[in-house]
Amino acid sequence: MLPSLAEFEIWFVTGSQHLYGDTTLTKVNTHSKEIARYLDEQPSIPVKIIFKPVLTTPEEIFALIKEANYQDSCIGLILWMHTFSPAKMWINGLNILHKPFAHLHTPIQRQYPMVIYRHGFYEPESVRSW
Repeated sequence: MLPSLAEFEIWFVTGSQHLYGDTTLTKVNTHSKEIARYLDEQPSIPVKIIFKPVLTTPEEIFALIKEANYQDSCIGLILWMHTFSPAKMWINGLNILHKPFAHLHTPIQRQYPMVIYRHGFYEPESVRSW
């Protein structure tokens, strides 16, 4: 018998870096949780969307991707880079990734809206109040 799609997960993973400071990283973590929760609640997405904490080092990235590769329930990743600058830190991790991924590469701000937001699927509480 084939397993139900509801048994599978896509991990929502955010990349950033420490140079932005703890306050910004806390906001990015909050936004990431909001996005993951929103996506998980969509009836049109038949798998679980699982929030993963913000990754800020190549070592964290490599470890998470290694874990995703060996977790049978994880069928892919959604990667959100809250800025363009951490991309180089992902090279070693992406080199070992054996699962599909979708890459969102835009800050979450009204003047630079996220790809998902631009297409009307997501508007975080913090953006609604601007």
